[in-house]
Amino acid sequence: MTRVPDLSMVVPMRDERDAVEDLVTRLVPALEAARIESFEVILVDDGSRDGTGDLLEKLCDGDDRLRCLRLRRPFGKGDALGAGFDAARGHWIGTIDADLQESPEELDRLISVMEDGADLVIGWRHRRRDGVGKRLSSFLYNSVVRLVGGPPLHDGNCGFKLMRNDLARELPLSGGRFRFMQLVANHWGYRVQEVQVSHRKRQTGQTHFGPMRAFSAAVDLLAVLALLRGHSRPGILFLKWGLVLTLPGALILSFIAYLRIFEGSIQHRFPLLALGVMMVLAGLQLLLAGVMAEWMAAKERGRSSYRIEKSRQESREHQQ
Repeated sequence: MTRVPDLSMVVPMRDERDAVEDLVTRLVPALEAARIESFEVILVDDGSRDGTGDLLEKLCDGDDRLRCLRLRRPFGKGDALGAGFDAARGHWIGTIDADLQESPEELDRLISVMEDGADLVIGWRHRRRDGVGKRLSSFLYNSVVRLVGGPPLHDGNCGFKLMRNDLARELPLSGGRFRFMQLVANHWGYRVQEVQVSHRKRQTGQTHFGPMRAFSAAVDLLAVLALLRGHSRPGILFLKWGLVLTLPGALILSFIAYLRIFEGSIQHRFPLLALGVMMVLAGLQLLLAGVMAEWMAAKERGRSSYRIEKSRQESREHQQ
């Protein structure tokens, strides 16, 4: 029977051929020296076009602790992480970026915090070697995430992470939602911590960072907040706004009907009539959408809205 590894390290990459050999040369010895007995490395090629996938397969052939997953086309970092998490067998799942701007030799720092009871540990690049634009966008990102209910972290979007397997498999990752792991985990009641790690400038390849990422990140944040706040009642928002529109619209139409019946004419109030009709129609559509969402969710959710915390004994047995 194959032994379940203590740690699965997932490394998503796209067009990182020049960094692959250095990655494996540094990552494997770092894992061998860490305070874990066994590990696996899952290298996820996100549809590279520069031969990254072919080189990964050659490297994996020489070490059964290395596994290569190749996506058919570029799906994005979130889906690459999701593919790696689904394939991971370890009790813990770690992530690190292929460019190695963080040092895999510092893995024990994250492991120490996990052993103290954390469910998700994120590296804090306290001395970042990036440009002013990336540091500013990171500051704004972290400020906004803390403002909307995220844990009080300095650097929630660092690619160097360690988490429990069961948490990793539940996290929403596709699109850009992987950026908000700490927000989701904190909302679900998991313990989220951070630890300082070193950082260096990118040595090879090209960053996919760009000015449009801020817009997509804002959209993803709204999607995550809607998911979290409407997880057990996805139709509640539609129902609330449906009532907000329908009730005032009905009052307006009642007033118009009163004028027509008792005074014989609504006179110059045709714009008010149109407003009432539009509010009622829009409200009814939202109410219908809310009822349908609630009905569909009732069939699917069961008891999935809660998370059970493992006891200390279960955690020790899981690690053994």
